[in-house]
Amino acid sequence: MPAMDIPFQVRRTGRKSRSISVRVHFDGTVRVGAPNYVGMRDIRKVISEHAGWIRERLQSVRATLPRYETGALHPYLGRSYPLRVRVVDGRPGVELARSGLQIRVRDDDPATIRKQLHRFYRDRAEVVLARRLERIAPTLSWVKKTPQLKLRLMRAQWGSCCETGLVTFNTRLVKAPLRLIDYVIVHELAHLKHHDHGPGFERLMDGHMPDWRKRRRDLNTLGERVLFD
Repeated sequence: MPAMDIPFQVRRTGRKSRSISVRVHFDGTVRVGAPNYVGMRDIRKVISEHAGWIRERLQSVRATLPRYETGALHPYLGRSYPLRVRVVDGRPGVELARSGLQIRVRDDDPATIRKQLHRFYRDRAEVVLARRLERIAPTLSWVKKTPQLKLRLMRAQWGSCCETGLVTFNTRLVKAPLRLIDYVIVHELAHLKHHDHGPGFERLMDGHMPDWRKRRRDLNTLGERVLFD
């Protein structure tokens, strides 16, 4: 792939930024962070200078992209389950069984299988995340009532919390182990008291989840392999 044929996206990083960054994401996109004053000519020059590394990274990333076929492994609550795809005339759906994730579809096109798997994750997230939130919220002294829960497919974060008390979680969070799900819930609920990640936030987390930093590291290790599918 010649350097000029490498597709990329540009994100402007402001007037005070002084460097151009290049990153290859898990979904195979190449993203460039560039100050506002840097022109496309200079950005393309950086892409050209890093073309060899970008090609190697793209090859590595594409080799690990999720597959949507029988035998491919997909996570749920921290465990990897093989897909068992069956083409049926009846209603499509996904069931969790001992042998893996049983997927019924009307055709075995990967896009069709992916759609059913996304629906499974969202359905399970509605149940699992609501239960964990209802269990954890009453144990936190600063939370007066269980917040309203919203689910959304997010590209770059696990959750968010607004001052009104609404908490939003990434539907993909249900792929992670429960101990990491609990960390995200406590993290977001801590923002009801501290809206930043300053010393007050850290003290609050230390008091209610002493190992929260390790859980955060473990969640970051899952990173893009869970956020992108």
